Amino acid sequence: MTAVLAVRDLPKSTPSVLLLITMLCLLGLFLGHAPPVFELPVIIRQLFRITDVFLLSAVWLFVLALFRHDFTVKVWHVLVATVLAGSMLMERLVLFGWLDGLPGWWPYLIYCLSFSVVTHMLAVVVLGRKDDLLEKRRNSRIYVVLIIAFCVTLNIVLGSMLWQEHQSTINVVSLFPAIVVMNGWLLGITPGTFTFKPKTAEQAIELSARDRQLQQQLQRVLEEERGYLQANLTIDKLASQLGVGAPRLRSFINLNLGFNNFSSYINGYRIEAIKVALKNPENAHIPILTVALNHGFNSLAPFNRAFKKVVGMTPSEYRKKA
Repeated sequence: MTAVLAVRDLPKSTPSVLLLITMLCLLGLFLGHAPPVFELPVIIRQLFRITDVFLLSAVWLFVLALFRHDFTVKVWHVLVATVLAGSMLMERLVLFGWLDGLPGWWPYLIYCLSFSVVTHMLAVVVLGRKDDLLEKRRNSRIYVVLIIAFCVTLNIVLGSMLWQEHQSTINVVSLFPAIVVMNGWLLGITPGTFTFKPKTAEQAIELSARDRQLQQQLQRVLEEERGYLQANLTIDKLASQLGVGAPRLRSFINLNLGFNNFSSYINGYRIEAIKVALKNPENAHIPILTVALNHGFNSLAPFNRAFKKVVGMTPSEYRKKA
């Protein structure tokens, strides 16, 4: 049902493709664990059991794509997903009798890999919340953490510690909370709800007098007083300086200025100032790292990524060209 709704209602995007893959892996899990009265022929059941080894990897990539700004699948993502799924696949082949056996430490390898992937997934969801300007996505992060934590705990406590002989049933049952919530979400879906797309500049609502005042305050703090130079500037700190609530400031920057990420908004100011500094011949002797630190960045790697994303070239290339 979820897969059908995703294909029917969602725009083609990385999250929607990964969601579809996740649903297909879930389908393989259910069909591969069907009770005897509904059991499929052995070879078909084994094919489905092979499919479900990719489930955790697919969920991991789906959550990253959903909650990381401008996420793209990189080589290291593919490598981690392949190692995790491959370790589970080897265990399946032993179960089917296609392999003689595996070392005694193999289950611990799978537990460690799975725990690492789930931990990384939760860290991405939780740590990105402060920087997120979209209220719906910020709230969704909390629900995702709670659902994942509940499903994993149920699986580990019941399956691994109490009723190991019913592990297959517990694997399936522990996923039901996530499936119910996802279906409920998709039943009332709009493309914008799923992709969390902010309004474009053309779609921005006309500013009220109250919003115009906030815009003037923002311009004063960020442009006149160059508040963007502060290291570790957060939405909460900026809201405090402006004398407004953080939720209101998040909503204003998102709905009226078209940003869905606070770092992107602030880095826009920083990079424009850095471009001016790099063009200045008097600054030719100053290392690029020093320039970045002087303009609010904390380290070189994030600065290089942000600069290249905005300008289309590295800071070194820009300085030479300038």
